[in-house]
Amino acid sequence: MLVVRLNIGGKYMCQNNCNIEIKKNKPLTQIEMGKIESKLDEGYNATQIAEYLGRDSSCIQKEIKNFSIVKPSKKDCKDCRNYENCNQKKLCEYSLSSEKCKSCRDCKVGTELCKEYEAVVKCERLKGRKKVCNGCPAYGHRCSKPKLVYKAEEAWKQHQKNKKKSVKKYKAMENTKYMEELARKIRRGISPEVALRTTGEKYGETISVPTLYLRIDRKKIKCSNIDLRNKLKRQPKEEEKEKRRDRSKHRANGRSINDLTQEEQTERKEGIGQMDTVIGIPGGKLLLTVLYKETSFLFGIPIENKKQETIIEQIDKIETTIGDRFKIILEKILTDNGPEFLNYEGIEKSAIKEGKRVRLYYANPYASYEKGMIENQHRLIRYFYPKGTDFSKYKNSDIIEKINRINNYPRKKLNWSTPYKEMEKKLGKDIMNKLGFYEIPIEELNMTRKKVA
Repeated sequence: MLVVRLNIGGKYMCQNNCNIEIKKNKPLTQIEMGKIESKLDEGYNATQIAEYLGRDSSCIQKEIKNFSIVKPSKKDCKDCRNYENCNQKKLCEYSLSSEKCKSCRDCKVGTELCKEYEAVVKCERLKGRKKVCNGCPAYGHRCSKPKLVYKAEEAWKQHQKNKKKSVKKYKAMENTKYMEELARKIRRGISPEVALRTTGEKYGETISVPTLYLRIDRKKIKCSNIDLRNKLKRQPKEEEKEKRRDRSKHRANGRSINDLTQEEQTERKEGIGQMDTVIGIPGGKLLLTVLYKETSFLFGIPIENKKQETIIEQIDKIETTIGDRFKIILEKILTDNGPEFLNYEGIEKSAIKEGKRVRLYYANPYASYEKGMIENQHRLIRYFYPKGTDFSKYKNSDIIEKINRINNYPRKKLNWSTPYKEMEKKLGKDIMNKLGFYEIPIEELNMTRKKVA
């Protein structure tokens, strides 16, 4: 019976207009394997067997190809894959000392004693639609060559072995201390990926990120989806209809982001920084943020107002503390078009020596994505201080302590090191202490506003 393939609801349509449903994405059963073997013995090809079982022909073809076994010949070693380069001697008591076994004409044991024998099936009949020796009239005593056969029993055994190998067994899941430590870190605001990376080395074995998310969904670990901040998507904001003032006139004469190279704009290149402010309530206390891109290190400085003089004063303090290394880490700074950054001459002028300490560049209006790295840091700040927070209610030391937590958060782009560790390598521990920053172990790091045990 001829089968016409039609893409109609996953069904075969035959000459007799009968519909045979195709079982998709279902593994073959042991009974179906037995039917495959019996039909092959009767001379059926893969397409005919697929029609009989209600399966896709590619499924049957793959089954026959992948799980057919070779029955080697025990008489002729010429069927061996290694015959041409074979140097075996004295495999039996009848062999001559100087003669290779493959040259022996009086062989009585054949290939039984050779451990390197690897049969190769060579038959012209297998080049057609019939890919196995099942059902061949010469299969019995008439053919002494190696045979490629499909045996349902052997195929089923191999299926079961493959199934066991495919199941991943994580000893780490059975380790109660390991899972408790993961849960504790996640409750403290650490992402699952960071928690796994910083915990796996301690216990010698780890699980994958998707597996951990799955265990959280199934409540197999002592934390919930509410602890995964990034999993709770924000609603997109409506576009502002109000027209804003364009303050981009000062960007002339080589002060636009377009004057930076593509590498300086996108990559974590040495000497490139970004600068911005984090507003609490309108007209109130705010944060001046300066990011060193190469290490993702964030300077977060509480300031009382958005005056240009205040910004210059804080940059002066950083330069005075760091010294000559300031120009090494912050040679160029990209900022937005806010009025607090308009006095580029004052920001660029060095406070400890003659000349400039930095060169200022401005992003395009309404293009905050051009300084996306510092915007991502602001997301971390908002974990501690949501929009509308009055910074005047918090001490400067408390705010700097939160910034210090952010700098001790491991980053994938730093090969799971922290911005603090990478910055300490450049400035030294003494200068980091003068700036008010210190190292926090991952076991003690809390990225939430509440205290978590």
